[in-house]
Amino acid sequence: MKKICVLIGLAALVLSCQPVNIAEPTNTSLPDPPTSTALPIPTQTESTLLANYEGDCVFCFLKGENVHEPLWDPAIQGFKYREDDPREKVTIDETFKVAAGESVTFENKIVLVRPGQRKDIEVFGILTIKNSLLIWEQTEYQQTRLRVKKGGTLIIEDSYSFQGNPYWVNWEFESGSTVRFDHFVGDPWTSIRGAVKYTAINYSTVKMTLFNNIHNSTVEIADAHHIWFEVFPPEGTYTITFPANRQWSDWDLSDLWPYTTVRVTDSYIYERDISVGNNTHITIKDTPSGFSLGWSISKTNPEFVECELKGLGEPGNPAGVFYENTTWDLPCNNSSLTVVNSLLHEAWPVVRGYVHLKIYDSNLADPRNYEAPATMEIYRSSVGIIGAYNGGQVYLEDSPVQDAIEVKDPQSVIYGFGVSGPYELFESDGGTYMELEQPGPPWE
Repeated sequence: MKKICVLIGLAALVLSCQPVNIAEPTNTSLPDPPTSTALPIPTQTESTLLANYEGDCVFCFLKGENVHEPLWDPAIQGFKYREDDPREKVTIDETFKVAAGESVTFENKIVLVRPGQRKDIEVFGILTIKNSLLIWEQTEYQQTRLRVKKGGTLIIEDSYSFQGNPYWVNWEFESGSTVRFDHFVGDPWTSIRGAVKYTAINYSTVKMTLFNNIHNSTVEIADAHHIWFEVFPPEGTYTITFPANRQWSDWDLSDLWPYTTVRVTDSYIYERDISVGNNTHITIKDTPSGFSLGWSISKTNPEFVECELKGLGEPGNPAGVFYENTTWDLPCNNSSLTVVNSLLHEAWPVVRGYVHLKIYDSNLADPRNYEAPATMEIYRSSVGIIGAYNGGQVYLEDSPVQDAIEVKDPQSVIYGFGVSGPYELFESDGGTYMELEQPGPPWE
């Protein structure tokens, strides 16, 4: 997932991950959400209230007038709590866990999340957050996710959660989990897989990847102040017209996944992205307000496939490119994208396994090589973040990188020739970035 969004100088990433089709049990026995107990919405005319949330700046309605609201601090490129906020401060790290059968509540608290290593917070029981503020102070991107496991429940009411620096925060809702947001405002990028029961009401924030293995799920969203979906359809052929962005609307996506309801009512559609996977053919038509694109290419059995993508958007042009009728075809994994009378902003191809992918002349948000022996080559393209993991290799040539080069795990390498910044370099757990004196990927 993935793309860059600027909020008064704040960069926020949308993470796109490789979907895995795994049969998982349904969660039909999960309880229904309780009646809302959210604080009353401020008394205003409806049009004035809605106008507070409209426009490109997602959180500009947070003006610091309430002592419990977080404050944006450009010096740290993140949010912080107000010094006059009287609530008790609690510090947790990656070792925090809610065990099965356990119930933990943070109420009237400022919770500072300060991980010391790359590890996720896991919720197997019930985690309830009421009238509280969470500030995530990670030291790298997606360092510690909040992961709600099978049988786990997350309830957030009248609360905020924001990153306290530029490092993006992700929350994962796994199959068999339950999530209830009631007047929750925050910037974590969330995702659901399998069978999940999810509710968001009362001007909550919804930033979500809906993966292709969703089934038997219920996603009900009403009066959200912000909707940003990344949609992974299952294998098949689809023609989709997205609702216009930056407008209040209803939206129903229930037909995309088996035995699943995804229903949005009276909510502000901010952005919506599509992701193409193996054996998937998608046409986006009549979407002039624009969309962005993930493309997942994977192969688990030996014998490499050769893949090539050209001209996904325009390098360095965030406004995007309007296509009257253009098709990108990838025989290597039996996938394609056709864009008809629509605007494409940017893309984030990702690879795993026995794949060689070459990308040319594109506007790339955050392409990633997630797993060896895959290789990725990028030429004459603009890049937000580039990443290599689990022994993956990437070669960059004549391509500026805006935000980060991230290399993790033994034998993971990113090679660069003619790479410019500004970017922040993250090398960890044996990963390496190498600048080359001659063009060409070293593995050829």
